[in-house]
Amino acid sequence: MPARSRPLPTRPRLPVWKWLLPAALVVGGGWGAWHWAEGQRDPPVQAAALTRTAAQDWQTLQTFGPRPVGDAGHDRALDWLAGQFRALGYRVTGEPVTLERPYDRGGTLKVGALSVPAAALYGSRGGEQEGRLVRVKAGASSEGMEALGLRGQIALTTCQEWDGDEVGWSELVERATQAGALGLVLVQNCAVQQVQRVPATPLPLVQISAEAGARVLPLAGQPAQLTSQVEVRRVKGQNLIAARAGANPEVLFGAHVDSVNGSPGANDNASGVLAVLEAARQAARTPLAERTWFVLFDAEEDGLVGSRTFVDAHRYPLRQTRAMLNLDMVGVDAEPLGVAAHAELRPLAKRVRPGIRVFVDEPARRRETFGRSMNAGGSSDHVPFIAWGVRTVFIHRGLDDNYHAASDDTLSPALVREAGAFAVKLARAALAAPWTPDEPCEGFKSEGC
Repeated sequence: MPARSRPLPTRPRLPVWKWLLPAALVVGGGWGAWHWAEGQRDPPVQAAALTRTAAQDWQTLQTFGPRPVGDAGHDRALDWLAGQFRALGYRVTGEPVTLERPYDRGGTLKVGALSVPAAALYGSRGGEQEGRLVRVKAGASSEGMEALGLRGQIALTTCQEWDGDEVGWSELVERATQAGALGLVLVQNCAVQQVQRVPATPLPLVQISAEAGARVLPLAGQPAQLTSQVEVRRVKGQNLIAARAGANPEVLFGAHVDSVNGSPGANDNASGVLAVLEAARQAARTPLAERTWFVLFDAEEDGLVGSRTFVDAHRYPLRQTRAMLNLDMVGVDAEPLGVAAHAELRPLAKRVRPGIRVFVDEPARRRETFGRSMNAGGSSDHVPFIAWGVRTVFIHRGLDDNYHAASDDTLSPALVREAGAFAVKLARAALAAPWTPDEPCEGFKSEGC
């Protein structure tokens, strides 16, 4: 009897998901590889960007107005600057910088029947106090102020008296509060009115106009009521990091992009920003671009917030950095171009520019004041790099008469170009010189650790 034939076993049809998943992985992997490759590409260099001048750059940048963090002009300036770096063939990364800033909401000084408007000094947190107005003259120490009976009262002084004195508003406030003052009234009668940051004490620290001051000063010694309203807002800025794909920060050019309240910030520090942009222009299409980062730091005026954020985020690549070149206030010839440089970079600076002015940066103060004073001296964006053991060069032309004022509205494009060209030559010299990286310093130490 013949054997019965049986149907051959058939393989069951695969579920749809089993063939869709591999297909999706292939497509997704291909897209991811393409996206990664695209992300590693540098933008093309635009010929027009290579021929732009510092004068043209300043003509555009100044249209954005003051650039304190949180202002519309600040954000517009950052967008425009990012576009300029991209046009020169650099990839631009925005690094978030978050901080709190105080905003004046008005105030009043009442002395008897007289009432005048008052504005909070920048940095103060406002408050309301009553006390006798005690006249404080220029140069008075905290002990001298206390001897005048300032304890429990309100200090009254004028900008003109302290103008040119080594004591700034922060030190003035510290002396007054150490003497026991419950507040301070500053008559703004200087020809150039500077914005200076003061301690964030819970006391009313205010300024009044010269006209109001002329009415208040004769009333010194009388009881007064002082009110100051301040709103503290959390604001967001960003550092701009421009670099070629795969470039290591063997040299880092830096400058701060923000300005103080109400100031166009021409010399402080549009001049440094434009010098960094000039350096990026000169480096484009050269080997220097492959070994360099160009960084615009934010919130320098609020306590080096941007540069500290940057250093904290990039400590590992900074171990490869041979020189950090910080350009700050290089567009007005208050003094000849000068450097405060690491001991190993100082001879290179002198060789690149014989006769260059060498200065000592601002020394460390007795105590921390808004992040502007550290064990490592200085008050610009190179300071956090010194703390991490990076060799720095502070390129600077000194403080001009319009420092931190609304009148800081002009700069010399020629001086900006000169500073940028010097920085490029110094960068190349640093890359050509022998160098052995050191281990990072622990804590904050002096130059060279």
